[in-house]
Amino acid sequence: MNKLIFSLLAIMYSTTILLPAAIAREKPYGGKCLYIDEEAEDQKFRSCEVNIKQKTLTINFDKEQYQDDNKAISARNISEIASGEYAKKLLSDSGSIVSGILLGPINLIGKIFVPDRNYQQYIIEYKDAKGKKTATILNVNRSDAPEFQQELTVMTRKLITFRPGQTNTIINVGPDIDDIK
Repeated sequence: MNKLIFSLLAIMYSTTILLPAAIAREKPYGGKCLYIDEEAEDQKFRSCEVNIKQKTLTINFDKEQYQDDNKAISARNISEIASGEYAKKLLSDSGSIVSGILLGPINLIGKIFVPDRNYQQYIIEYKDAKGKKTATILNVNRSDAPEFQQELTVMTRKLITFRPGQTNTIINVGPDIDDIK
């Protein structure tokens, strides 16, 4: 019996160590990434490739003129990943760090949230090389989104937040006994 348990534990342990290598994708994810042009005070989505390798999220813009905004973000520097309605809330909430970093004096929420059924949108909050909090937005092809989410979660060991956490923990299960007569 002990040999069986030991064997099962050994298999589970080796599987969890080898899992990230097993799901690693060779081909980069296609999509559109936020490009910030500070001189022109403009933010637009540009075609890019997103790659996850060796605990690093790499963002490379397709066109040479946008190469100055390529990024390599270490998994340990990523503090939050958001998608869906929660990502929209982070951008529209004036008190959030993400809206302050990305939108600043420019109000581009309308441009950023133009619905596009071909992409799944992710906000990634991280610390840059100087240790300053910053963020970026990725639009990954919807067909690749499940695989991207899985790989990103394994690399960062963080769950992707799709909606804000529940603030009210009281559950209304019906009337009190005293109310029923």
